[in-house]
Amino acid sequence: MAPLPLHPRRYVFRGHASGVSAHIRRPENQLLAVQGCSSLPVTGGLAESKVGPQTLDKWVSFDAVATSAHGDYVDAAAGVATTTGAVAFDAAPTETRIRSEVHGLAILGRVHVAHAAVGLISQSAAGQEQPSIRLEGNVLEGVRIDDARLAITLAEDFYRECDTKDKLAQRHAAGLAPEHAGLLLPLDGTAGPATTFPEANGTVKCTIVKEIRWDGDPHPTATIHGHVVRVPNFGKIYFGEMFITGESRRLTMVRFQLGSDDGGEVTAAEGESNGGTWPPN
Repeated sequence: MAPLPLHPRRYVFRGHASGVSAHIRRPENQLLAVQGCSSLPVTGGLAESKVGPQTLDKWVSFDAVATSAHGDYVDAAAGVATTTGAVAFDAAPTETRIRSEVHGLAILGRVHVAHAAVGLISQSAAGQEQPSIRLEGNVLEGVRIDDARLAITLAEDFYRECDTKDKLAQRHAAGLAPEHAGLLLPLDGTAGPATTFPEANGTVKCTIVKEIRWDGDPHPTATIHGHVVRVPNFGKIYFGEMFITGESRRLTMVRFQLGSDDGGEVTAAEGESNGGTWPPN
């Protein structure tokens, strides 16, 4: 067996998933460290975490969290061959799977999310300029504000087709269908679809939420604004926010910005996947 190069070009794995975290800033400072966290080392592998019921005083509670991150060569035999030098480290295709699930989430006893889940699958670029990063198994179910239920439709298929930033830009340039027009978010934070491709410093902010509507009687005071729901005397709830670069996707299924008598932030079901070879092409 020939000696392997001292510093061979190789794929650097990267991926993480988190469950629930919170920072209450007023009327007092309370911090809920991340509950459920999985993160990959540069060589890939498997990270898993499960957390049972937790409560942060009156602010946050949940029934269960499970996260996982798994990165490896697609073909196990090719992975073995990299150790002998028969296959170059950067030649064997890789895949990274990220998963985060939260069950029974409640915020201030007013907003409930029965099930939120993030699923991302990334594959090494394998001769392409950008890696494919697909969405799979993303869930927002059983969302309720007080006694009013929300029905949330996700655009998972759209982002499966646009599995790279370049494809997303091409789709936007060709003209988005009405049901997809609001997915890419303007850089200035205004409501409505982005008229130009909203890229800043190589990053695009978007949402995987195609539609939010009331499932039954609407809430008497809460209002829906695209992927955001504003709740008086509570704050704002952001659903399905995603940041896309040429090498990564970071998706947060639920983010709360509390802005009433209680101020702070809560996130639930988040994941990020990216990776690439080093040195790059």
